[in-house]
Amino acid sequence: MRSLFTIVAVALTTMAVAVSSATAAPSLAAPPRTQGGAGTLLWEDQFNGYGGPDPSKWGFQTGRWGASSGEQQYYTNSWNNANQFNGSLNITARREYPPDRKRAPYNFTSARVVSMGKQSVTPPVRIEASIKMPSAQGLLPAFWTLGLQPGGEYSWPSQGEVDIVEIPGLYGPSFNLHGPSKWNSNQDVKTGGSMNPVNNGFHTYRIDWLPNSITWFVDGVARYSFTQAQYEAKGGNWKAFSGAWPHYILFNVAVGNNWTGKTLNSTPYPQTMSVDWLRVSRL
Repeated sequence: MRSLFTIVAVALTTMAVAVSSATAAPSLAAPPRTQGGAGTLLWEDQFNGYGGPDPSKWGFQTGRWGASSGEQQYYTNSWNNANQFNGSLNITARREYPPDRKRAPYNFTSARVVSMGKQSVTPPVRIEASIKMPSAQGLLPAFWTLGLQPGGEYSWPSQGEVDIVEIPGLYGPSFNLHGPSKWNSNQDVKTGGSMNPVNNGFHTYRIDWLPNSITWFVDGVARYSFTQAQYEAKGGNWKAFSGAWPHYILFNVAVGNNWTGKTLNSTPYPQTMSVDWLRVSRL
């Protein structure tokens, strides 16, 4: 069914016009569920619409988000870069003339689809999605959250960032936290883990997020876990991950990054990340 996407992408284009060293971690036991409402579905999206993402659940952050990190893309709200078709949300990075008319190496468009102002998450919570992620030199597709710190919704890293999964270039899935240090809210304290590359099909990426720990899963297998005590031992302030404020969800495909390096002229485009479904439930 998804093999029709190339044909439909052409149609949509006509109509409309996403440290510390990451180390592999062993499989871990899932954290215990808390009592009271465990398993309750809070919200979901099956992406069964046609056209743009459901505006009751999703919006866009447009422009040169990520430029300070060396990213090369301009994020748009065009169906060329983000659309629903065939039961998936499809986020496509393209090598093309961007709206701000910047030339190479910044001649890429993509989309950054966000639930900010629409839907939010607060621990204890399970967040999971089935995603087919591209892998190529210079790409950074991601499924992640950012904190809605009162009065500091754009104050990174103090707001807190949970990277549910990123695929950095040609490497395997990466799982990371970014938050402030105890002594300086502008200093990033990063921790994370990774695993070997997965095949290019759909995989279920998930976190079980409790007020004092987060565990990352791929296809139901726990791959990495980190606790409040461990983070504080690194000098981090856990408040952004404690439930003191909610987070919103993001899907995007970045092009180029100080972490992954610039994309190469030989890297083929377009590159698409497809999200089959998303579920958020109470732990």
